[in-house]
Amino acid sequence: MAIPSSAPRYALTRAVVVSFFLLFISFTLLSSYHPPFKATLSKFSPFITSQTPHPPYTVAIIYLVRLSHADELLGSLASVNVYLPLRDPWPIILFHTGDFDDTPVQDDFLASLREKIGGQSNRSQRDFSDRVEFVKLDWVLPEGIPHTKEELDPVSPSSWPGYHHMCAFYSTKIFFNPRLQDVTYYLRMDTDSLFLEPLCYDPFEVMHARQRSYGYLGIGNDAPVVTKGLWRFIRDYADSHPEVESQLNASKTWKWPTGDVDLDDVPVSGYYNNFEIVKLEEFRKPEVKEWFYHLVQYPEGFYKWRWGDAPLRWVTTQMFFDMDRETERLCGIRYYHPYNYLEQCECVPLHP
Repeated sequence: MAIPSSAPRYALTRAVVVSFFLLFISFTLLSSYHPPFKATLSKFSPFITSQTPHPPYTVAIIYLVRLSHADELLGSLASVNVYLPLRDPWPIILFHTGDFDDTPVQDDFLASLREKIGGQSNRSQRDFSDRVEFVKLDWVLPEGIPHTKEELDPVSPSSWPGYHHMCAFYSTKIFFNPRLQDVTYYLRMDTDSLFLEPLCYDPFEVMHARQRSYGYLGIGNDAPVVTKGLWRFIRDYADSHPEVESQLNASKTWKWPTGDVDLDDVPVSGYYNNFEIVKLEEFRKPEVKEWFYHLVQYPEGFYKWRWGDAPLRWVTTQMFFDMDRETERLCGIRYYHPYNYLEQCECVPLHP
């Protein structure tokens, strides 16, 4: 009897081994491949991580910046990177008026930022600098405002018109900026703002869990020299809007000037809003928008008398918010700004 050939069996075995080997190589290559991360953010989508479900809100950290203050901005961003415990690496938006228009300028700044912080953030798998966006603002003097200091004679000529533009921007325009259209909360920082120690909670989670519309650290006041006419302006608005007058009169923290006093000598309270967390939709309600429209119809308030965004933020929350239920003093945040004096209160974790 002829002995059967082993060739077909060998060929079959070899084919199986080769197929298995190729399959193993393919799986190894696929599992080790990670597509490159795109540094350019989509216009409105924040970063998300795959480790945790996306929260039911969106966030942006915002600055208004100038190239001449780049060094202190780098320090502020470094403190955000180290000490702000966010569950998601949200975008950081640098609003500017042209200083950062050119791509080489942006690239140089981001390279300096990477050098400053030493690579990735403490919380994110993404490089911290990849979260930064540059958004240009086009500021022009409103109709009716002279284009020279000599003709206008503003109260604060040394800072005109840049600081006055800033006050108008943060008082009214910020809420309607297209870049923030789909953002739930923003955290404002100034270039000379610094976190000094780790926070014991995510402040946005606090705002969301407690259903707050405005978060702050402290309250001071603006000097009467830069609030001339503001008390009369508020009084006139309240007189023509009974619901606003009723709200102010019912507030435990609102005080009208009383007695025989010159209103222009009475300071107006204001938040230290170089740090603030704002729920944007609450400042877009029709009744609030009407108040903002009234403000911008009197541009002299910003551009001649230098009404500030700090007292106007205080006035706005007093007019339209339940101060007990809708505002939150964010305790335990160790924060520095040259012009703030903050009484510290204990940091209590949201989830002990």
